[in-house]
Amino acid sequence: MLLLEMGMKSLYNIKRQCSIVRPHIGVVTNVGEAHVGSLGNLDIVVKAKQEIIDGMRPRGTLFLNADDARSRKLNTRNFIGKIRTFGIKNPAYIRGRNVHYTSRGMKFEAKINGKIYPFFIPTFGIHNVYNALAAIGVSLSMGVPIKAIQTGLARFHAPQMRLQLIRGQASRLLINDAWNANPTAMAAGLHVLKNIAGSRPTIAVLGDMLELGRLTYSSHQRIGRLIARLNIDHLITIGKNARIIAQSAIQSGFDRSRVTVCHSREEVLYHLSYAPRNALIYFKASRKLHLEKIVKRFKA
Repeated sequence: MLLLEMGMKSLYNIKRQCSIVRPHIGVVTNVGEAHVGSLGNLDIVVKAKQEIIDGMRPRGTLFLNADDARSRKLNTRNFIGKIRTFGIKNPAYIRGRNVHYTSRGMKFEAKINGKIYPFFIPTFGIHNVYNALAAIGVSLSMGVPIKAIQTGLARFHAPQMRLQLIRGQASRLLINDAWNANPTAMAAGLHVLKNIAGSRPTIAVLGDMLELGRLTYSSHQRIGRLIARLNIDHLITIGKNARIIAQSAIQSGFDRSRVTVCHSREEVLYHLSYAPRNALIYFKASRKLHLEKIVKRFKA
């Protein structure tokens, strides 16, 4: 078995990869904003993701997200094979339900062929439940027993800088989610911050989201509005674009005194040194900002 991620930054990237390795099974987890800046707009992102469907082997199996609006724009009329869906909100072949945060990860059930099965993944976020549902579907299509899938998911290890929990100085807890950023991923991470905080004060350290093209301003505005809605205790931004997050949060009613706009990693470190002793601190930005260097300085 060979499992590949079909990387995409422009049109025909996936097409070329599929011409070399034609997949028997294809998964489109969602059609999001990643690389929209280099592609031009979200409709072209849909076209780029379409290439995996068009490049699959005949009589293969395709998995699509039933809850993702842009995935519904994908054209499957000419696809020769099985189409399976996964989701939580809408009816799907593999449907998640009773999704809960626990102290160690996400607990949920999956309804498959009318039967209910319990699952646990040792990482956080509804978005990761969607990923798990896709993984369940792929595994079942390959004949893997449910019990083995349950065991495998329970032993999952998240990659570094992907919602990575790290003990910080002075009883602080750090969430290193600094590998890369787009608005959907940043919003998902902020929901995780709020859901696992408990009584801990929450601090979001957010940097520029790059490669968004014409969506740059609106995407950063959207995150600012979410900060205000989630009522995060303190917002720290770094970078020119991230200032839009701060402005949007304040315009949405977020207290200006709870916003700190920084211009360098050293400035962020200085302000974080005054963070409450038991704070939960979330780090997210595009790769170019290297926020993990701040995390490294703050580790216990």
